[in-house]
Amino acid sequence: MATSLHSPNRMVSGEPLSSTGLSSRIAAPLAYSGWWITGVILWLVERRDPYVRFHAAQSVAAFGLVAALIAAFAALAIASLSLLPSAFTLFVGAAALTWVGGMLLWVVTMWKAASGDAWRIPVAAALADRLTASLSPSA
Repeated sequence: MATSLHSPNRMVSGEPLSSTGLSSRIAAPLAYSGWWITGVILWLVERRDPYVRFHAAQSVAAFGLVAALIAAFAALAIASLSLLPSAFTLFVGAAALTWVGGMLLWVVTMWKAASGDAWRIPVAAALADRLTASLSPSA
């Protein structure tokens, strides 16, 4: 299949192309299932399927950023208790909104990957392209 990942509605064939032994329609959503952690695992394990590697790298980029933002807002909330107690609620609210946004993004990415769509998250897709291009295994 010579279709590019940049095609908006790339359907994954039923052929077992994945080096994990899973079909692409199973492995790609698994890359998102545990946010960035399963993305890292599948990105390291998968050696052949560019569709799965892209979704694993996109999972690392998108959900790594979401997790970092949540951690940063939580750290700012804790620090604000000493420095500016009135900002505590603001930072906790920002962390909660980021988590809700991350959960919504998680549902959409799982659904799109399971559907076979090569859905590209705007900022994360560019990072995923760089990750998959520069760190491709020499198999």
